[in-house]
Amino acid sequence: MDFAINNCRIVSPDGTTEGNIGIKGETIATVSNSPISAENEIDAQGKHVMPGAIDAHCHVGWPDWPIDEAYRKDSEAAAMGGITTIIDRVTLPPGSLVDQIFGKGNRRDILEANTHVDVALQACILTNEHIEEIPALAKKGIVGMKFYIPYKGTEAVPPMVGIDDGIVYMGFKKIAECGLPVHAQIHAENIEIFYKFKEKFLAEGKEVFWADTRPNFCEIEPMYRCGYFAKITGCPVYVVHMTVKEGPDVIREIRGQGVNIIVETCPQYLVGTTENLDRVLSKVNPPIRTKEDNEGIWEGIRNGIVTNMGSDHAPCATTHKEEFWSAVVGMAGIETMLPIMLSEGVNKGRISFEKLVEIISYNNAKQFALLPRKGIICPGADADLLIVDLDKTVTVKAENLHHISDFTPFEGWEVKGWPTLTMVRGSVVMQDGQMVGEAGYGKYVPCGEAY
Repeated sequence: MDFAINNCRIVSPDGTTEGNIGIKGETIATVSNSPISAENEIDAQGKHVMPGAIDAHCHVGWPDWPIDEAYRKDSEAAAMGGITTIIDRVTLPPGSLVDQIFGKGNRRDILEANTHVDVALQACILTNEHIEEIPALAKKGIVGMKFYIPYKGTEAVPPMVGIDDGIVYMGFKKIAECGLPVHAQIHAENIEIFYKFKEKFLAEGKEVFWADTRPNFCEIEPMYRCGYFAKITGCPVYVVHMTVKEGPDVIREIRGQGVNIIVETCPQYLVGTTENLDRVLSKVNPPIRTKEDNEGIWEGIRNGIVTNMGSDHAPCATTHKEEFWSAVVGMAGIETMLPIMLSEGVNKGRISFEKLVEIISYNNAKQFALLPRKGIICPGADADLLIVDLDKTVTVKAENLHHISDFTPFEGWEVKGWPTLTMVRGSVVMQDGQMVGEAGYGKYVPCGEAY
């Protein structure tokens, strides 16, 4: 063996067992009850070892960072926080997505020259040309096609152009023709209703929270609408970043009509409220809501309706957020995603460690057709592994984090539970709070058959 991690408590969705892991090259060669001899050995000292976390929802470079620097910084943050694979939503202007992503010197080449961890890509569908390219994208390993339903009119953010229900419907039809694992991803918000709330609050001149402008029903209505489009087209749907307490019941109802629809959420929608996060810095779409909404999503995880996890990492800086109404939406979350879930989920008894591994590693690998290479500890899988210290307590401070942004919404939070080692494809990239890997080690990971 080239590498061995001995004296582990190995965590999988099915349970936690004592064992030892042997690694040959980039992959796991064996999982054994007996200690393993290797050229390089690490004693996990009885700590938990889990599959590398997969961040299923990132926007590297948002809103205006140089993309090479963004991949370097944010993939370093990923490694520090236990993320071994980033799934990056690539938002590009109208024009050929295939050329912009895979042409010489474009997105794939830039990420492979700069990233510390592996990166898979997903596409944002904005035009008829993008729709026609969906089969070609799938062949190159992009299986998630995102529809930015609310970003139009004055809320459109370049390079996005607003889409309508025609783009959604025709996109769903094309995706259905491709078959699984190709799927539609929807950002479920009704922007027309937001505009009316915005007009009202501006006229009244009073201070409001972002959630006041986008009440729960603004998120619920597009779920039903897209659920219906999915039903009549046969398109599988992935709802990104669910925030509302009613959401799990809505999804259960839509599934009851035979629709293949699954749900992702993010840590900020499980622990963040209008009471404990900064009103301007935490401005994000969909908005931070209430404790009741938090608990509704936690319950959705426990009962198996909410199955996937992402950070929605969109690393605005404080200079992007100088005033409430003009503040750019988004905040960094890639480095704190796993620690927040360890602290607020596992250590506070909201979910088991096994459930966390299910939603943050295994299910993300399954949804994006990265199994059996990612998201699991077994012979033949990539040696993407974390050693986790559930007792390690850290006070979160932006100055100690590594993402490209200059703030964190969780400033000053005391977090209990943190990875102490991150391994990507058999190579240690972070150990004991220090980066030991190099930019450019990570690679583009195609999803589906291309992998």
